[in-house]
Amino acid sequence: MQSILDKIKKLEALINGTNIAGEQQAAIESKKRLEQRIAELPPQQIAAIEYTLTTSGHWHKKLLLALCGKYQLEPYRYHRQKYTTVMVRVNQQFMDEVFWPEYLLYVKHLEALVEDITSDLIQKIHAVAEEKDILELDQG
Repeated sequence: MQSILDKIKKLEALINGTNIAGEQQAAIESKKRLEQRIAELPPQQIAAIEYTLTTSGHWHKKLLLALCGKYQLEPYRYHRQKYTTVMVRVNQQFMDEVFWPEYLLYVKHLEALVEDITSDLIQKIHAVAEEKDILELDQG
């Protein structure tokens, strides 16, 4: 977003600083195209701030990336950043009021599901182990 605004400023300087009609007209058209691109941006990307989001694991990162896709945000990482780090540019108000609270809600659901599945799996393992012990006692 910032690079588009920088381009618009440069085009405005070119429009005001040139006496060549063709060059001025081309700059005006280019500025209109850039302004159209800004108008087409989702509201969460206007006045965007770069956020560094760190997840606690593989599934949390997948959840974060899915949420980015839902809101048409483009996640990225810088060279040598950890796999669990996600960079995203988003409007601060959108991040505070929509994106992050929704992510935290989904994390709670994810962790509850993992807890349920893990508990169920452990109970099944104990049941199989007890059944195996009973069979060994009967045979011995």
